[in-house]
Amino acid sequence: MTQAVAISHPKIAKLSTMRAAVVTSPGHVEVRDVPLPRPRANEVRVKIEGCGVCASNIPPWEGREWFRYPLAPGQLGHEAWGHVDEIGTDVFGFNVGDRVAMLSEKAYAEYDTAPQTSVVSLPQSLNGVPFPAEPLGCAINVFQRSDIKAGQTVAIIGIGFLGAILTQLVEDAGACAIAIARRPFAQEVARRAGAAHAISMDDHWRIIEQVRQLTGGRFCDVVMEAVGK
Repeated sequence: MTQAVAISHPKIAKLSTMRAAVVTSPGHVEVRDVPLPRPRANEVRVKIEGCGVCASNIPPWEGREWFRYPLAPGQLGHEAWGHVDEIGTDVFGFNVGDRVAMLSEKAYAEYDTAPQTSVVSLPQSLNGVPFPAEPLGCAINVFQRSDIKAGQTVAIIGIGFLGAILTQLVEDAGACAIAIARRPFAQEVARRAGAAHAISMDDHWRIIEQVRQLTGGRFCDVVMEAVGK
């Protein structure tokens, strides 16, 4: 009977530790040497190039009475990309060296593991390009569930990473995007993403009146809230 074994890159085979960020208390983080994770049978391990910062990271960073510190090494990172460097025994479709993006749990570190179902290969056209695929996937999911049609008017409230992508998707679908954002920089990002109009998020009733005027009193067919609050 042949025994299956995990496959790893020869240059990292002898590593036993890695550096990882540890949130030790609200507003405080340390970089520590911690054990290198090993992939389970259905997982791959990725040498991380970078990881996005999600709005969901803010409450644990600020602190709430129900959080317990320190957090696990690498937590709260979950929007990482990098290169596969070790493969579990039951993994197929990935090779050591493949550049991938993944949804994981402890990616504020040099390495993290994830089930192969939470990992996607990146094409060569994205070589060298930072690529947090998880929030991009969220944007596509939001857009598809919203069932945007050509000719509709869509308000997008909050222009960050998610709101900017949604603005572009809405315009590409032939709809009219009205972006509402607090920061002038964000309003400019919305314009570059194709927004037909960019409104300052300053006064509730003024915004409503401006949207009413822009739409001839019809207002919007769809409203997307991308502020995250």
